[in-house]
Amino acid sequence: MPTEALTIGDVHNLIQNVVYALPATKCLLYCSTVAATFQQSDTVGFTVNSPLALTAAGQAEVAGGFIRCTSAGPVGVYLKRDH
Repeated sequence: MPTEALTIGDVHNLIQNVVYALPATKCLLYCSTVAATFQQSDTVGFTVNSPLALTAAGQAEVAGGFIRCTSAGPVGVYLKRDH
């Protein structure tokens, strides 16, 4: 199954434990479900990964690599270019 690439400016509904490719540029990820949990990795196989901590406002900086939602989904996320 091909990896879906997330785009800047669109709302994406992430399905639990599905791997998504992040844009190659630094972005601000926003999720209105602050309790959602995410992991990020530099490999599509997630052999090494780390948690992605959302702020109280439901935001986190991301840049390249891959992301997956580990909480029940779908969870809506929005990516905004971080200048």
